Amino acid sequence: MRYYRIEIDGGPVFTSHNAQGQNDRGALQVELDIPVAAFANPGNAGAFVKVWGVPLSMISQSKNLTRKRIKVYGGFKQGLPLAKPQQSGLLVQGWVYQAFGNWQGTDMSLDLIIQAGPPPADDKPLDYPKNISLIWTKGQNLGEAIKNALSPAFQGYTFNINVSPNLTALETQSGRYGSLSVIAQFVSEHSKVMINDPNYSGVDITITGNTISVFDNSASPRVKQITFSDLIGQPTWIQAPSIAFKTMMRADLKVGDEVQMPKTLITNSQQAMSSLINQNAAQQGAFILSSMHHIGNYKQPDGYSWVTEFNAFPKQTQSAK
Repeated sequence: MRYYRIEIDGGPVFTSHNAQGQNDRGALQVELDIPVAAFANPGNAGAFVKVWGVPLSMISQSKNLTRKRIKVYGGFKQGLPLAKPQQSGLLVQGWVYQAFGNWQGTDMSLDLIIQAGPPPADDKPLDYPKNISLIWTKGQNLGEAIKNALSPAFQGYTFNINVSPNLTALETQSGRYGSLSVIAQFVSEHSKVMINDPNYSGVDITITGNTISVFDNSASPRVKQITFSDLIGQPTWIQAPSIAFKTMMRADLKVGDEVQMPKTLITNSQQAMSSLINQNAAQQGAFILSSMHHIGNYKQPDGYSWVTEFNAFPKQTQSAK
Protein backbone atom coordinates (compact mmCIF):
# COMPACT_ATOMS: atom_id res chain seq x y z
CA MET A 1 0.00 0.00 0.00
CA ARG A 2 1.10 3.57 -0.62
CA TYR A 3 2.71 5.13 2.42
CA TYR A 4 3.48 8.63 3.62
CA ARG A 5 4.31 10.31 6.89
CA ILE A 6 4.84 14.06 7.34
CA GLU A 7 6.28 15.24 10.66
CA ILE A 8 6.49 18.94 11.60
CA ASP A 9 8.24 20.00 14.81
CA GLY A 10 5.66 21.29 17.29
CA GLY A 11 2.95 20.79 14.70
CA PRO A 12 0.72 18.12 13.20
CA VAL A 13 1.68 14.68 11.93
CA PHE A 14 0.02 13.46 8.74
CA THR A 15 0.31 9.75 7.97
CA SER A 16 -1.29 7.05 5.87
CA HIS A 17 -0.77 4.32 8.49
CA ASN A 18 -1.68 4.03 12.17
CA ALA A 19 0.65 3.21 15.05
CA GLN A 20 0.21 -0.52 14.42
CA GLY A 21 1.40 -0.15 10.82
CA GLN A 22 -2.05 -0.71 9.32
CA ASN A 23 -3.29 1.35 6.40
CA ASP A 24 -5.67 4.15 7.39
CA ARG A 25 -8.42 4.26 4.78
CA GLY A 26 -9.38 7.71 6.02
CA ALA A 27 -5.92 9.17 5.46
CA LEU A 28 -5.82 12.66 3.98
CA GLN A 29 -5.08 13.26 0.34
CA VAL A 30 -1.44 14.31 -0.15
CA GLU A 31 0.50 15.55 -3.16
CA LEU A 32 4.31 15.38 -3.26
CA ASP A 33 6.80 17.03 -5.58
CA ILE A 34 10.28 16.42 -4.17
CA PRO A 35 13.37 16.86 -6.39
CA VAL A 36 16.65 15.56 -4.98
CA ALA A 37 20.00 16.49 -6.51
CA ALA A 38 23.48 17.64 -5.62
CA PHE A 39 23.59 21.28 -4.54
CA ALA A 40 25.65 22.21 -7.59
CA ASN A 41 22.76 21.02 -9.74
CA PRO A 42 20.01 23.58 -10.51
CA GLY A 43 17.49 20.74 -10.07
CA ASN A 44 17.84 21.09 -6.30
CA ALA A 45 15.25 23.84 -5.98
CA GLY A 46 13.31 22.79 -2.89
CA ALA A 47 10.38 20.45 -2.32
CA PHE A 48 6.60 20.95 -2.37
CA VAL A 49 3.99 19.15 -0.26
CA LYS A 50 0.23 19.72 -0.37
CA VAL A 51 -2.18 18.25 2.20
CA TRP A 52 -5.92 18.27 1.49
CA GLY A 53 -8.75 18.11 4.03
CA VAL A 54 -7.11 20.08 6.84
CA PRO A 55 -9.31 22.06 9.28
CA LEU A 56 -9.88 25.80 9.06
CA SER A 57 -7.86 26.38 12.23
CA MET A 58 -4.78 24.95 10.53
CA ILE A 59 -4.89 27.00 7.35
CA SER A 60 -5.66 30.19 9.29
CA GLN A 61 -2.49 29.67 11.35
CA SER A 62 -0.30 28.23 8.59
CA LYS A 63 2.14 31.13 8.94
CA ASN A 64 3.21 29.64 12.29
CA LEU A 65 4.71 26.66 10.46
CA THR A 66 7.37 28.81 8.76
CA ARG A 67 10.92 27.90 9.90
CA LYS A 68 9.68 24.67 11.50
CA ARG A 69 11.74 21.55 10.86
CA ILE A 70 9.99 18.94 8.75
CA LYS A 71 10.50 15.33 7.67
CA VAL A 72 8.65 13.64 4.82
CA TYR A 73 8.65 9.85 4.51
CA GLY A 74 7.21 7.89 1.60
CA GLY A 75 7.17 4.70 -0.41
CA PHE A 76 5.14 1.52 -0.08
CA LYS A 77 4.16 -0.69 2.83
CA GLN A 78 3.10 -4.33 2.80
CA GLY A 79 -0.06 -5.00 0.85
CA LEU A 80 0.40 -4.99 -2.90
CA PRO A 81 2.14 -7.94 -4.62
CA LEU A 82 5.16 -5.95 -5.84
CA ALA A 83 5.40 -3.63 -2.82
CA LYS A 84 8.78 -3.60 -1.06
CA PRO A 85 8.47 -2.01 2.42
CA GLN A 86 12.25 -2.01 2.87
CA GLN A 87 12.49 0.59 0.10
CA SER A 88 10.34 3.15 1.95
CA GLY A 89 11.91 5.79 4.14
CA LEU A 90 12.93 9.44 4.42
CA LEU A 91 12.38 11.39 1.20
CA VAL A 92 13.35 14.86 2.39
CA GLN A 93 14.29 16.58 5.64
CA GLY A 94 14.63 20.31 6.09
CA TRP A 95 12.58 23.30 7.15
CA VAL A 96 9.39 25.01 6.03
CA TYR A 97 10.39 27.98 3.88
CA GLN A 98 6.79 28.96 3.20
CA ALA A 99 3.40 27.67 4.38
CA PHE A 100 0.03 28.88 3.15
CA GLY A 101 -3.51 27.62 3.29
CA ASN A 102 -6.17 27.65 0.60
CA TRP A 103 -9.97 27.44 0.84
CA GLN A 104 -11.81 26.89 -2.41
CA GLY A 105 -15.44 25.84 -2.24
CA THR A 106 -15.59 23.07 0.31
CA ASP A 107 -11.93 22.08 -0.13
CA MET A 108 -9.26 23.23 2.29
CA SER A 109 -5.58 22.55 1.74
CA LEU A 110 -2.19 23.32 3.24
CA ASP A 111 0.80 23.99 0.96
CA LEU A 112 4.37 23.64 2.24
CA ILE A 113 7.55 24.74 0.48
CA ILE A 114 10.56 22.91 1.96
CA GLN A 115 14.26 23.77 1.89
CA ALA A 116 16.98 21.28 2.88
CA GLY A 117 19.32 22.01 5.76
CA PRO A 118 18.82 23.87 9.05
CA PRO A 119 16.43 26.86 9.27
CA PRO A 120 17.77 30.40 9.78
CA ALA A 121 17.63 31.97 13.24
CA ASP A 122 14.32 33.52 14.26
CA ASP A 123 15.75 37.03 14.09
CA LYS A 124 17.16 36.55 10.59
CA PRO A 125 15.30 36.79 7.25
CA LEU A 126 14.50 33.55 5.42
CA ASP A 127 17.14 34.22 2.74
CA TYR A 128 19.84 35.25 5.20
CA PRO A 129 23.29 34.19 3.86
CA LYS A 130 25.02 31.25 5.52
CA ASN A 131 28.40 33.02 5.51
CA ILE A 132 30.45 29.92 4.66
CA SER A 133 34.21 30.52 4.71
CA LEU A 134 36.41 28.07 2.79
CA ILE A 135 40.11 28.13 3.68
CA TRP A 136 41.92 25.52 1.60
CA THR A 137 45.52 25.45 2.78
CA LYS A 138 48.46 24.23 0.74
CA GLY A 139 48.77 20.44 0.83
CA GLN A 140 45.28 19.94 2.31
CA ASN A 141 42.72 17.61 0.74
CA LEU A 142 39.61 19.33 -0.60
CA GLY A 143 37.26 17.08 1.38
CA GLU A 144 38.80 18.14 4.69
CA ALA A 145 38.64 21.81 3.69
CA ILE A 146 34.94 21.51 2.81
CA LYS A 147 34.16 19.87 6.15
CA ASN A 148 35.94 22.65 8.05
CA ALA A 149 34.02 25.26 6.03
CA LEU A 150 30.57 23.76 6.52
CA SER A 151 30.80 22.66 10.16
CA PRO A 152 30.12 26.12 11.71
CA ALA A 153 27.10 26.78 9.47
CA PHE A 154 25.63 23.26 9.81
CA GLN A 155 26.03 22.45 13.49
CA GLY A 156 24.51 19.12 14.53
CA TYR A 157 25.10 17.54 11.13
CA THR A 158 27.44 14.63 10.52
CA PHE A 159 29.74 14.54 7.52
CA ASN A 160 30.47 11.72 5.11
CA ILE A 161 33.59 12.72 3.14
CA ASN A 162 34.83 10.56 0.28
CA VAL A 163 36.77 12.42 -2.41
CA SER A 164 39.87 11.73 -4.47
CA PRO A 165 43.22 12.08 -2.65
CA ASN A 166 44.50 13.87 -5.77
CA LEU A 167 42.42 16.94 -4.87
CA THR A 168 45.21 18.61 -2.91
CA ALA A 169 45.79 22.36 -2.95
CA LEU A 170 49.03 23.51 -4.58
CA GLU A 171 48.73 26.82 -2.76
CA THR A 172 46.47 28.27 -0.08
CA GLN A 173 43.09 29.47 -1.37
CA SER A 174 40.20 31.09 0.43
CA GLY A 175 36.68 32.26 -0.34
CA ARG A 176 33.40 33.25 1.27
CA TYR A 177 30.05 31.89 0.07
CA GLY A 178 26.50 32.86 0.95
CA SER A 179 24.86 29.46 0.44
CA LEU A 180 25.59 25.77 0.12
CA SER A 181 24.67 25.88 -3.57
CA VAL A 182 27.32 28.49 -4.35
CA ILE A 183 30.18 26.64 -2.66
CA ALA A 184 28.96 23.37 -4.20
CA GLN A 185 29.20 24.88 -7.68
CA PHE A 186 32.72 26.11 -6.96
CA VAL A 187 34.08 22.76 -5.72
CA SER A 188 32.35 20.88 -8.54
CA GLU A 189 33.88 23.04 -11.27
CA HIS A 190 37.29 23.33 -9.59
CA SER A 191 37.64 19.57 -9.00
CA LYS A 192 36.90 18.82 -12.66
CA VAL A 193 39.67 21.22 -13.67
CA MET A 194 42.14 19.55 -11.30
CA ILE A 195 41.30 16.03 -12.49
CA ASN A 196 40.98 16.36 -16.24
CA ASP A 197 39.32 13.01 -16.97
CA PRO A 198 36.12 12.54 -19.00
CA ASN A 199 35.02 9.80 -16.60
CA TYR A 200 35.43 12.03 -13.53
CA SER A 201 32.15 13.48 -12.24
CA GLY A 202 33.58 16.17 -9.97
CA VAL A 203 32.87 16.71 -6.27
CA ASP A 204 29.20 16.85 -5.28
CA ILE A 205 27.53 17.88 -2.01
CA THR A 206 24.20 16.46 -0.85
CA ILE A 207 22.15 16.42 2.36
CA THR A 208 20.32 13.27 3.43
CA GLY A 209 18.61 13.58 6.79
CA ASN A 210 21.24 14.92 9.20
CA THR A 211 24.18 13.82 7.05
CA ILE A 212 26.08 16.02 4.61
CA SER A 213 27.83 13.91 1.97
CA VAL A 214 30.80 15.20 -0.01
CA PHE A 215 31.82 12.73 -2.69
CA ASP A 216 33.00 12.07 -6.22
CA ASN A 217 33.22 8.93 -8.30
CA SER A 218 36.88 8.19 -7.52
CA ALA A 219 35.89 5.51 -5.00
CA SER A 220 33.49 2.64 -5.60
CA PRO A 221 29.97 3.65 -4.49
CA ARG A 222 27.46 1.24 -3.04
CA VAL A 223 25.75 -0.80 -5.76
CA LYS A 224 22.02 -1.45 -6.05
CA GLN A 225 20.47 -3.90 -8.49
CA ILE A 226 17.44 -2.60 -10.39
CA THR A 227 15.18 -5.51 -11.29
CA PHE A 228 12.69 -5.70 -14.11
CA SER A 229 9.79 -5.60 -11.63
CA ASP A 230 11.13 -2.34 -10.13
CA LEU A 231 10.74 -0.41 -13.38
CA ILE A 232 7.70 1.49 -14.58
CA GLY A 233 8.00 1.77 -18.32
CA GLN A 234 11.32 1.47 -20.09
CA PRO A 235 14.52 3.46 -19.46
CA THR A 236 14.98 6.30 -21.92
CA TRP A 237 18.01 8.12 -23.27
CA ILE A 238 17.64 11.81 -22.39
CA GLN A 239 20.98 13.01 -23.75
CA ALA A 240 24.22 11.38 -24.72
CA PRO A 241 25.05 9.48 -22.62
CA SER A 242 22.55 9.94 -19.72
CA ILE A 243 19.35 7.98 -19.15
CA ALA A 244 16.12 8.44 -17.21
CA PHE A 245 14.07 5.66 -15.64
CA LYS A 246 11.09 5.44 -13.34
CA THR A 247 10.28 3.12 -10.43
CA MET A 248 7.69 2.89 -7.70
CA MET A 249 8.36 5.53 -5.04
CA ARG A 250 11.40 4.51 -3.03
CA ALA A 251 13.79 6.13 -0.56
CA ASP A 252 16.63 3.58 -0.46
CA LEU A 253 18.59 5.10 -3.37
CA LYS A 254 20.74 8.21 -3.00
CA VAL A 255 22.46 10.59 -5.39
CA GLY A 256 25.88 9.13 -6.20
CA ASP A 257 24.78 5.49 -5.82
CA GLU A 258 25.66 3.02 -8.55
CA VAL A 259 22.75 1.06 -10.00
CA GLN A 260 22.95 -2.06 -12.10
CA MET A 261 20.29 -1.96 -14.79
CA PRO A 262 18.75 -5.10 -16.29
CA LYS A 263 20.55 -5.84 -19.55
CA THR A 264 19.14 -5.15 -23.02
CA LEU A 265 16.26 -2.98 -21.78
CA ILE A 266 17.56 0.23 -23.39
CA THR A 267 17.02 0.08 -27.13
CA ASN A 268 17.10 2.64 -29.92
CA SER A 269 16.14 2.87 -33.54
CA GLN A 270 18.83 2.81 -36.22
CA GLN A 271 18.27 6.53 -36.82
CA ALA A 272 18.79 7.39 -33.14
CA MET A 273 22.00 5.40 -32.78
CA SER A 274 24.07 7.93 -34.69
CA SER A 275 23.49 10.61 -32.02
CA LEU A 276 24.52 8.41 -29.07
CA ILE A 277 28.18 7.98 -28.18
CA ASN A 278 27.70 5.35 -25.51
CA GLN A 279 25.62 2.51 -26.88
CA ASN A 280 27.58 -0.15 -25.00
CA ALA A 281 26.72 1.35 -21.60
CA ALA A 282 23.23 -0.16 -21.79
CA GLN A 283 24.74 -3.61 -22.14
CA GLN A 284 27.15 -3.12 -19.24
CA GLY A 285 24.27 -1.88 -17.09
CA ALA A 286 26.29 0.24 -14.60
CA PHE A 287 25.05 3.81 -14.02
CA ILE A 288 25.61 6.51 -11.38
CA LEU A 289 22.54 8.36 -10.10
CA SER A 290 22.82 12.11 -10.69
CA SER A 291 19.35 13.20 -9.53
CA MET A 292 15.94 11.89 -8.54
CA HIS A 293 12.42 13.22 -8.31
CA HIS A 294 9.71 11.85 -6.00
CA ILE A 295 6.23 12.51 -7.40
CA GLY A 296 3.07 11.50 -5.58
CA ASN A 297 -0.69 11.94 -5.70
CA TYR A 298 -1.85 9.68 -2.90
CA LYS A 299 -5.42 8.92 -3.98
CA GLN A 300 -4.89 9.00 -7.74
CA PRO A 301 -5.44 5.33 -8.70
CA ASP A 302 -3.09 4.91 -11.69
CA GLY A 303 0.41 3.44 -11.35
CA TYR A 304 2.19 6.63 -12.40
CA SER A 305 0.96 8.63 -9.41
CA TRP A 306 3.33 7.37 -6.70
CA VAL A 307 6.73 7.10 -8.34
CA THR A 308 10.37 8.16 -8.29
CA GLU A 309 12.09 9.30 -11.47
CA PHE A 310 15.86 8.96 -11.76
CA ASN A 311 18.51 10.50 -13.99
CA ALA A 312 21.79 8.61 -14.29
CA PHE A 313 24.98 8.61 -16.33
CA PRO A 314 27.22 5.65 -17.27
CA LYS A 315 29.96 4.66 -14.88
CA GLN A 316 32.40 4.87 -17.76
CA THR A 317 31.87 6.94 -20.88
CA GLN A 318 33.11 5.56 -24.17
CA SER A 319 34.35 7.75 -26.97
CA ALA A 320 32.74 7.68 -30.39
CA LYS A 321 34.61 5.60 -32.94
